[in-house]
Amino acid sequence: MTITLIPDQPESPTNRPPSMHRLRTWLRRPYARHILIWTVVIGFLLLPLAWLMLAAMNQTGAPASEIMKDIEQTVFVFTIVSIPITAFVFAVLLYSLVGWKQVSGDEPPMQDSPAIRTNRIGVILWTFVSSALAFFLVVWGLIELAQITANSYGTISADQQPGDNNSVIVNVTGQQWVWTFAYPQHDGIVSNVLYLPIDKPVYFNVTSKDVIHSFWLVELGVKIDANPGAITQTGVTPNKEGVFNLRCAELCGMHHAYMETEIRVVSQEVFDAWTREMGGMRTS
Repeated sequence: MTITLIPDQPESPTNRPPSMHRLRTWLRRPYARHILIWTVVIGFLLLPLAWLMLAAMNQTGAPASEIMKDIEQTVFVFTIVSIPITAFVFAVLLYSLVGWKQVSGDEPPMQDSPAIRTNRIGVILWTFVSSALAFFLVVWGLIELAQITANSYGTISADQQPGDNNSVIVNVTGQQWVWTFAYPQHDGIVSNVLYLPIDKPVYFNVTSKDVIHSFWLVELGVKIDANPGAITQTGVTPNKEGVFNLRCAELCGMHHAYMETEIRVVSQEVFDAWTREMGGMRTS
């Protein structure tokens, strides 16, 4: 009689508990309950951070444009969305430092938890939550990017920017370590302080004489590179009067930190008076 040997094969598990049972078993563990409670507590403690960030951004007068308003809204929403994840990470970290430091003895304190990869509920929940969060962030980012691009006139080239009475064109030149602003519609007057009329579209043609700089209108939410030998375009419509900050956001040399000036958003009457005082008249 011939005996056929069957190679050893792992037996299919016949007594594996269902996923929900394993999930309930895990939740009954003291450390799991403590981590979840700590996550909720830390999450509520971190919640005011979203408003504190807005308060910090508004210290110097922002938002002074719709662009900056969109940026602040995005920062607020992303902060709120990230709080649960941050709270969970901190809860695990703190419990690892505090909750498990008192474990002593030669034996493991408890048996290993069931593997996540074999827990259908855990895998589905993790995949769904992470995918939903990523989808939300991508969709929100694309919508806000399109809105900011539209408000900054980022798709309008220099030779197509309008020159009618409803807009202002400013030619911006960066060099180590000053900004210069020319107003071609007003006999090309030049200033080291950026004057803008409120509630009028402003188009910027930005370039550099030496190295790469970054043209950053802080409270207006506009930032674009100033490249030597090239012109980049951006724009904004200021909607708040006041004195704001203009800085270089690209490390450009020894005195980079001092490459800043003022933005003065004023009424149309004050702007017209300033251009006349500078010796310019509107030519278009």
